[in-house]
Amino acid sequence: MTDRVTVPWKGKEYEAVRKATNESAEGVPVWQVRRDGALITSFPANAGDSASEIKEKIVGWLRGNESRPIHDVDRQ
Repeated sequence: MTDRVTVPWKGKEYEAVRKATNESAEGVPVWQVRRDGALITSFPANAGDSASEIKEKIVGWLRGNESRPIHDVDRQ
């Protein structure tokens, strides 16, 4: 199981870090996606998540939010 994934996308680098159950507000493990240290999104973590699955989720989220204003998606 991986606990950190780096995703390059359109000249920028995004980092996903798996946070343990006791560190998340929801009480379940999550992936926190950050750019330059700023949290931009998070999603539930599964025990069997592979690095490639996490990358696909992040890129899908980034594609789906391309049209949002920069200030609406932190530092995207």
